[in-house]
Parts: sequence; structure tokens; C-alpha cells
Amino acid sequence: MTVITIANQKGGVGKTTTALCIAEQLQKKKKRVLLIDMDPQCNATTTYQAQIEDEYTMYDYLNRSKEDTFTFRDMIQHAPGGDIVANDYKLAGVEAQYAADWDNVFVIKHALEEITDDYDFVIFDTPPTLGFYMKSALIASDGVIIPIKAEKYAVDGLGNILDSIERSKEFNPRLQVYGVVLTVFDKRNGLDVEIERILPESGEQIGFPVFKTVIRVCQQIKDAQNGQQRLIDAYPKARATEDYRKLVNEILRKV
Repeated sequence: MTVITIANQKGGVGKTTTALCIAEQLQKKKKRVLLIDMDPQCNATTTYQAQIEDEYTMYDYLNRSKEDTFTFRDMIQHAPGGDIVANDYKLAGVEAQYAADWDNVFVIKHALEEITDDYDFVIFDTPPTLGFYMKSALIASDGVIIPIKAEKYAVDGLGNILDSIERSKEFNPRLQVYGVVLTVFDKRNGLDVEIERILPESGEQIGFPVFKTVIRVCQQIKDAQNGQQRLIDAYPKARATEDYRKLVNEILRKV
């Protein structure tokens, strides 16, 4: 089982979209895939049409008591979008109470041991902050994929997430950066083209790999998510569908 975290400390970079589309492309390749929503915004949960009420969610798991008997496997929903561990909006604003006990960051890592033989891939969608939820995912993962937009500040900010990954390696030595992927790319924009050109150079200098595939700007991504549909089903010929297919092929060569 390969566990991948999709992470960036900056919002609006296509992080959840990347998690969703990687999962669906892997599903198309007949891989057994579990998506875990670690973001209290619950966008992945909503897109998968997973339920929060009357279902066990990440909130329930992090708040288990000794009397609770449900397992991690009990939280997995077979939703229209695929298998998912849903999140709950109630996790927003309470992150500090979990972070107070350092042992809590290992809870998800240990939980995944229960389903090692059930899935080929586990994909974490994480919030755009370098806090407890992201750390929990990193410590449980084999690799990280970092989506960024073609913006100078986005490139400059890579140092923060890379530092967090390095710190996580103290507790998870196998963790590696699979690559940075450029998203919302518009070849008509000169800055986008320039960032695409210099990004591999920056990677060599700073020490991170860059995927050859870029994810082009695509209105159908929003349309599919607004309709709570998988992009691959709603718009199989969209440019982003093709781009994420190529990205997943690159990923499979790395893992």
C-alpha cells in the first residue's frame, strides 16, 4: 500500500482537485484507492457525496474514548466518488487541542496498519496550514506531492512545506517528495511560461523534483465539482482530465 499526501501551505493551488483527480485516475487503472479527507473544509468529502451525519468521520476518530469500539475500517464510506474517510466541519478551530499531545500525530499512521491489505493507494487531502492535520498525514505517508500555481510567491513559499517535510522525516524516515506539480497553468500567460521554465532549475538548487506534467487551467474542473461529479466521468476529454492521466503515469513510475 502506497500512501501519498497532497500538501501545500498555500490555499488556492488546486490541492483538493489534485487529490480528487489522482484518486479517480488511479481508480480508472483498477487500483484500490482510499481518499482520506484531513481538511476541516470538507471539500473532498462534499465532492465524493460522503455523509457526515450518522457516519463515523475523522472527528469521531480523533475524539475516541476507551469505551468506543469502532475501528478505522468502520469509518470508510463507499461513496459515489469512491472509498473515503470523511471529515467533519467540527474539526475546524480545535486543532490545537490535538497538537497539545505529540503522540496524537501518530494516531493516523497506526490506524492505516489496519487496512494495509485493503488498498493499493491511500491519498490524503490536507488543509493549507502546516499544523497537526498535515503533520499527521506526513508521518503516515510514503511520499508527498506539492501542487503550486505559477506565482513567484508560490515558488518562494516552497521552502516552508519542504522544511515541514524534513522535520517529519525525523519520525517517518521513508517520507520523500515525489514532486512539485504546476497547476492552473495558462500557456497564454507569460509569467506561467516563465515559472514553468525556471521551476526545474529551482528544484535542482533547493532539492525537490518537478513533475514534467503541468495541469492546464480548465473550467470543467469547477463544473464537475459543482455538480459533485468526478472529472473523469463528467468531462473525459477535458484538458485537465488528460493532464491528470499523464501525472498519474508519472507517479506510478516513481512509487
